[in-house]
Amino acid sequence: MVDYSDPNTLLPAGTYTWSATLTLGPARHGSNPAQDRTGSYSPPPGATVGTLLDGIRTLHAEANQIPASDVILVRYSLREK
Repeated sequence: MVDYSDPNTLLPAGTYTWSATLTLGPARHGSNPAQDRTGSYSPPPGATVGTLLDGIRTLHAEANQIPASDVILVRYSLREK
């Protein structure tokens, strides 16, 4: 079984669906505005879970016109199609 919680885990070839909740940093105590995103991903050879997570952060940053370093990934899920 593949451990999708480890960013160093290599993703076997195939297609995946993902969902994520992201917010802008720095996160503060209490309620923080967040946005849910979903998508699909076909990893290139050598891609890891971390590669996908970086891509999700970049996608969110570009959509909100902010630096990727300001994006906080609150939660994510990943499934093979």
